[in-house]
Amino acid sequence: MAARGNHSRRGPGGGATAVKLILVLCVVLVMVAAGSTLFKSPAAENEPGAPPATEAPADSGEPVDNLVTTTPPESGQPAVTPGEATSHPTSNIPRPAENTAAGIGADIAVPASGAVDDSYFADAVFIGNSRTQGLQMYGGVTGTTFWTNVGLTVSDVFTKQIAQVGSQWLTVADALKQASYSKVYIMLGMNELGWVYESVFKDDYGRIIDTIQESHPDATIYVQSIIPVSHWKETSDSDNGTYTNANVIRLQKTLVELCGEKGVNYVNVAEVMQDTDGCLFAEATQDGTHLTPEYCKIWMDYLRTHTV
Repeated sequence: MAARGNHSRRGPGGGATAVKLILVLCVVLVMVAAGSTLFKSPAAENEPGAPPATEAPADSGEPVDNLVTTTPPESGQPAVTPGEATSHPTSNIPRPAENTAAGIGADIAVPASGAVDDSYFADAVFIGNSRTQGLQMYGGVTGTTFWTNVGLTVSDVFTKQIAQVGSQWLTVADALKQASYSKVYIMLGMNELGWVYESVFKDDYGRIIDTIQESHPDATIYVQSIIPVSHWKETSDSDNGTYTNANVIRLQKTLVELCGEKGVNYVNVAEVMQDTDGCLFAEATQDGTHLTPEYCKIWMDYLRTHTV
């Protein structure tokens, strides 16, 4: 009886141990199964045949080594790698060759300056031919006076009644004596390219400046360079060789001399209008002489950034 009693006490203990071992084994199996799920590669979540999933680097605010994002550079522009300094020149206008329209007078021209807003031109008057009419229509400035006429020459300023002052139509010379402006812009010379004598052009242009200085002694006078003509225009036979850049340069030299003698500002608009050969950009014109709306805006932007 004693032996049987001792056996009955050991039996339950051995069974408990076995149960514990089974429970431990189950826990281990569960952990192994869970571990295979927790450490599963992201690729396993993709559909069959899909590329492995990738994670974007966290935006920690710190630089990420070897993280390079490249964008194809624009045509003609060098590629820039991360960390490389980039320069932004104040002007990308190359110095024009001396034997071109823009090269004449480049040394005395009004230099680049900070851009003014359009209120600067509110008390200005623009005098010119059909090119200046294009500036009026497409330049983007409003509230400014323009006295222009198709075919206007330096002589016509004293004979053609094309300037309106109140209800009157007057010559530009007479209108200047009645109206008041603090800035006067002049762009003439295209219609005088066929003139034989530069001295006549200089004398009449000089009379315009004299009239302004007498009637507006405190006004700032801007004499704008003659814009060149396109290569197609100067090589065509339709104008008997009148509209050539050789003629532009001939009158440009006279104009620069005049500005020096009269002490007025010379604005070298031609430098943003000509190619490396000194011709008006082909894309800037449809007829070889007059500017497209886009280039009228470029012209006006140039005036905004070249003031005294």
